[in-house]
Amino acid sequence: MRNRYRTQFFLSLLLVLLLAGCETTPVEPTAPADPQAVHAANMFEQQRYGAAADLYIDLAGRTPGASHDLYLLLAADSLIHDGQLDKADSILQQIDTGTLPQEYRFRQTLVQADLALKRFQPEEALRLLAVLPQHSRRDEEERFHSIRAAAYKELQDSIAYARELIALDRLLSSDDAQLPVQTEILSVLTRTPPQTLQEKFPSPDSVTRGWLELARLLRDFPNAPEEIIAPYREWRDLYPDHPAVPGLLTSYYSHQQQLAPVEIHQVAVLLPVSGPYAIPAKAIRDGLMSAWYNDTGENRPRVKFYDSSNADQIWPLLNRVADEGADMVIGPLSKQAVLQLARAGSLPLPVLALNQVNTDSVPPQNLYQYSLSPEDEARQVAVWAAYQGYREPAMLYPSSRLGERMATTFMETWRKLGGGSLRSQSYDPGTRDFSTPVAQLVRSKQRKAQLEEQKKAREENLPYTLPPRGMDFIFAIGNKQQMKQIRPMLQFHYAEDLPVLSTSRAWDGQLKNDERFDMAGIMLPEMPWMLNLDPENPLSRSSLQDYLARGERKYLRLLPMGIDAYQVLPQLRKLAMSDLTPFEGKTGLLYLDDKHQLRRRMTWIVLQAEPRILGTTPPENTVSVLPLDLPDEPESLPPAQR
Repeated sequence: MRNRYRTQFFLSLLLVLLLAGCETTPVEPTAPADPQAVHAANMFEQQRYGAAADLYIDLAGRTPGASHDLYLLLAADSLIHDGQLDKADSILQQIDTGTLPQEYRFRQTLVQADLALKRFQPEEALRLLAVLPQHSRRDEEERFHSIRAAAYKELQDSIAYARELIALDRLLSSDDAQLPVQTEILSVLTRTPPQTLQEKFPSPDSVTRGWLELARLLRDFPNAPEEIIAPYREWRDLYPDHPAVPGLLTSYYSHQQQLAPVEIHQVAVLLPVSGPYAIPAKAIRDGLMSAWYNDTGENRPRVKFYDSSNADQIWPLLNRVADEGADMVIGPLSKQAVLQLARAGSLPLPVLALNQVNTDSVPPQNLYQYSLSPEDEARQVAVWAAYQGYREPAMLYPSSRLGERMATTFMETWRKLGGGSLRSQSYDPGTRDFSTPVAQLVRSKQRKAQLEEQKKAREENLPYTLPPRGMDFIFAIGNKQQMKQIRPMLQFHYAEDLPVLSTSRAWDGQLKNDERFDMAGIMLPEMPWMLNLDPENPLSRSSLQDYLARGERKYLRLLPMGIDAYQVLPQLRKLAMSDLTPFEGKTGLLYLDDKHQLRRRMTWIVLQAEPRILGTTPPENTVSVLPLDLPDEPESLPPAQR
């Protein structure tokens, strides 16, 4: 898979650690003492990675034997740090592992894993670094655990992430290097429920037990650093050899203060109790109130609900809630009501609207917009496909207003990422016959003829041509019932070798026995909440989904939307003012764009009996499509919807 990225490593904390000394410069103690190699190492140390790579490539070009491959490895490592991932990959493929000295082969694996991680392929990074070899050097061990920690962070496995951070901390030799790692260890452990920690660390060693106990203390004194001094001294007496560095508590509380939410005393929730939005509003309300009941903070705000069924009365209602003491507002839900607020010059108080609209005018600064937009999922499909290295999409979409909007969003995003033309084919969403549109999309007769030619040529050991170009993945837009028919039809029409991407509309949280064969292998973005079946977590899907009656199950994903609306509310100002880590919501990693629209980076899964997590949609500005060397084919465009 080939792709281009314009930004640095996913986990900024670990990148800082790597650059600050957790890994050595590329030149190893036994490397040839060439003055140019020393100069290249100095360039790397000064973070002038492109210059270091050029020097190493030049050295490789005029050095034979094992040193040639070593310099290629060091060049690839420098290029990865410089963000030139495709060039680094090309150089790595030129290395003959058989001639590379044994002591550098683990370094090669580390570089390959680093490349996989920077391409947002955490599972591949973990596969490469499954085992730490014996007799590895200390700097290699540091990099091993750093990469594994970042991979687990990307996969949202907080327990494994914490384990790797603890292992990394044991290797660090200076307080300056340990302090940010230890601060992150405590941040992770204090955010994890105690019951989960007890289950995942049943027999911890002394150091890990010390971390767990310190995290327990910090949970008991979340906002009172002056009160924890005496308990901390007692903890120190119990764990005199623990590696916790001086200044750790100060760093932890400072970190928590940076992330501290705005204090809110009263929240007004504007939701309709009648009309077409009443049932979805009930699901949002149930999720919001579940979050409120599970808010154990000392300053939990009061929540007052107001009926916003009449969108024309949104302004009097907003002024009323301001007069009645609300600090912030959640709602309204209808586009008509949100549009009125977006066109206003100013609002009397901050509002988190539960829908998104686009206007020609600039919305008020204190208006934030949040929705579970299908078009946003289509955009994330394009981003995911790009960093997977795909270049030639084929798109199947329903000829409905929503289907055409999603198709248009996908194509606009694909072009923005540098992609060219694509095949597209619409289908009638009311039909039960998907054979004709699928056959037209994949050009099944041509594929069949070439596949038969391939088979015959292989049997006779003759040269053969590849299947027709023009597509290397299929983006199929449809709900679950439609995808249950579309996926087998793609296989029937000789496209079984092509990856199939879809959206969360294709999955309702489970695959029945008769659905697993037809749906297995489809990749789609999903909210983390849909994957959380922990019965001990009061806000998990398994704990909340029974709130909805059977006829309301189509609004299942609005429960976590209500949770996120409540929990992200105190964080909005911070998200708007900084480029800090996105808010880890139930519906995805939440961040604000320049229009104050709350967007999501969702979790990608592949459907099977139990869905398998692939990773998280990367930021859009970190991905681009590698251009083709072939002329573009004509494309058919769905009409853009205003």
